[in-house]
Amino acid sequence: MKRILLLLLIFSIILSFMQLSANVSKRISVWNFIHKNKVNTVFVTSPARFPDQTLLDAGIRTLQSAGLTVIVGDSCRRYLSDEEKAREINEAFADPNIDMIITSRGGHGSFRVLDYLDWKTISKNPKPIVGYSDITALLLGIYFKTGIITYHGPMVTVELDNDGESLEKMLKLLNGDKLITFDYNSKPIVPGKMVGRLIVGNLSLFKTLQGTKYFGSLKDSILVLEDVGESRESIERMVWNIAHLKDYQTLRGIVFAGFTQINNDDFDGVFKILERFFEDAPFPVWVGLPVFHGNFTKLTLPVGAWVEMDLENHYIKILNGPEPER
Repeated sequence: MKRILLLLLIFSIILSFMQLSANVSKRISVWNFIHKNKVNTVFVTSPARFPDQTLLDAGIRTLQSAGLTVIVGDSCRRYLSDEEKAREINEAFADPNIDMIITSRGGHGSFRVLDYLDWKTISKNPKPIVGYSDITALLLGIYFKTGIITYHGPMVTVELDNDGESLEKMLKLLNGDKLITFDYNSKPIVPGKMVGRLIVGNLSLFKTLQGTKYFGSLKDSILVLEDVGESRESIERMVWNIAHLKDYQTLRGIVFAGFTQINNDDFDGVFKILERFFEDAPFPVWVGLPVFHGNFTKLTLPVGAWVEMDLENHYIKILNGPEPER
């Protein structure tokens, strides 16, 4: 009997190792597949709030001026139900003529679309999907459910209506560039270079997905978090949650990219909160990275990719796969 139990234990360990290896290989192969071909045809969708039509048309012109063919989803031109929005996204993933999906704007409601997505279709047809803010629900949900790398980056009516530079940076990454550089002075709470799996998003939506089937392990992750329009108390409550995550000790780093339009405080007050909670963190913690709400050129970051992040020297290097902790 003991021998049988021992064999079962050994078999379980081997199976777990094989599953881990398969997941790592899948994510590497997904990265290589997505970046095998140049982005030519872009599909624009609106899974959150309905977009301003003037800004939408301006953003479409920016995409077209970069030589891209643009297909505009029905969700951008008329109001759709959550189920109809999800069907549109499913069809965009399934369409072999579409190279990339980009969202028109954030706002509210993307998390409701998750319940209607066809995960088998998405898994079989990996392609970049780009957005941020409320779109965090889709970026994290798709990554954790399928292993497909998603992209925290500019949106059509928010940046691309008048910002060709953000588009240029996005396309360089999507077309295979593995070095992201930037001119931005980040501030350390705990200094150091970080190597880990990049998990990027809006803090409020990050918390919305926690504990659901659309969220996963944060082991070995570098968290990059931002938010807008929150009160000092709300920010304090949410970052306290980050400091008490079940996976906290296994993180590789945290970057609080930015907090804007703080209701009853300024950023200096928020920085003091971050210092209080994270000054003794067992990994690097930084404040400031141009991926938050605001009128400036934004970086595009690959959610789920393994990276080397050196904020002191202003670069993020995308790695081929998991690297040992340094």
